[in-house]
Amino acid sequence: MARDLNASLMFRSFELQGNAQLQLFEVEVQASPQLFEYWTDYNASISYFKPLTASVQTYTPFPIKAGELETDDGSKVPAMQISMGAVDQQIVAYIETNDALRRNRIRRLLVPYDEITNASACAIDTMYVDGAFIDHEKEIATFELTSKGAIANVTVPGETIRRDQCSSKFKNASTCLYAGAEAACRKTKDACASKDNVINFKAFPGIGTKRVIF
Repeated sequence: MARDLNASLMFRSFELQGNAQLQLFEVEVQASPQLFEYWTDYNASISYFKPLTASVQTYTPFPIKAGELETDDGSKVPAMQISMGAVDQQIVAYIETNDALRRNRIRRLLVPYDEITNASACAIDTMYVDGAFIDHEKEIATFELTSKGAIANVTVPGETIRRDQCSSKFKNASTCLYAGAEAACRKTKDACASKDNVINFKAFPGIGTKRVIF
């Protein structure tokens, strides 16, 4: 999950709550070609902006409810449930014709009611559909959301990997493999090369310098 915050919303978060906070949703109901629905759980249409743009968008009332957001604590992936009313069969049709919306993006915007003219006064939770189920008795469709990395089955190393520093213990028999006379190593690629051991350099110079969020 990715959450976008900005200065306007952070400033408002320190104020006493005197106004309602709106929940607005951008739901990707079709991946190719892309098609979005813009909904709110408010009882009237809300004119705000498309997420991260200055383009005005009307969010129409819809029976949609977001559950508690479970953040990544190192032992589990972020997750959230979103429930939608399925009484008019619109959601059912989207589910049946688009693989339950799997891998489609849903963005939730949290906007103070008296800041709906400010495109930056919002927090945005970005998640992806992992699956859905329908309670036909209650006529409710529930979507399981998680991060993009979890949806794409992205795996990451179980240890810290740096772009310029070898992570192997010097002279380790299974990783470093250096068995020469030198007693220390600076753990850089040049240091490995000077020992004719660059093939065992355990770092990744191709790692970017930017933060990556799934």
